Amino acid sequence: MTTKTQANRSIKARAKATPDRIQSDIKNIKAIVNQEIVDSDIHHVAETEDLSVADLPSGDISVPMNMWLDHKSELQARDGHVSVQIAADEFPDDLVSELSEINRIVLPMVTHVDGRSYSHAYKLRKQFEFKGEIRAIGDVKYDQLGFLTRTGCNAFELPESEDLEVALNAFTEMSDVYQPSTDDGRLIFSRRRTVH
Repeated sequence: MTTKTQANRSIKARAKATPDRIQSDIKNIKAIVNQEIVDSDIHHVAETEDLSVADLPSGDISVPMNMWLDHKSELQARDGHVSVQIAADEFPDDLVSELSEINRIVLPMVTHVDGRSYSHAYKLRKQFEFKGEIRAIGDVKYDQLGFLTRTGCNAFELPESEDLEVALNAFTEMSDVYQPSTDDGRLIFSRRRTVH
């Protein structure tokens, strides 16, 4: 008998204008990884109330963090690579002891106005020194790619409406930045002083 994963257990009771998690499965055939367009066959599984390991599609998948924490052994025993999603209202801290067993973290971006996934990526890279892939999926737009890269993301799945060839330009648009992030630890003024 397969047990069900209790979905959304960390969601607060208050009503929200937008959800924190993807509402339906996502599967894109292309992605940008390390600033190159590559084939992608990852099936990103949406969190639902009755989601179980038996319901999961075959092949490479990403699953909600609750499912990974509750059913890690079952997930690791299946064929195909398993990535772990961290929703906007979840905390990377809950995965600290698991990171050595995870090669890819997926950050579902349900709306482009929610910046919590940027913080998740930054924390994974800087505080927890996660070396694997951090992939942003969902409502990921051209204008966000440079900023997401600076916070630690190195892979992206954009909506079908976005042109991936054009999107590659986003990584070279800014020649310099003012604030430190995962790519540089000093303010621009400090960097300029060392040059002069």
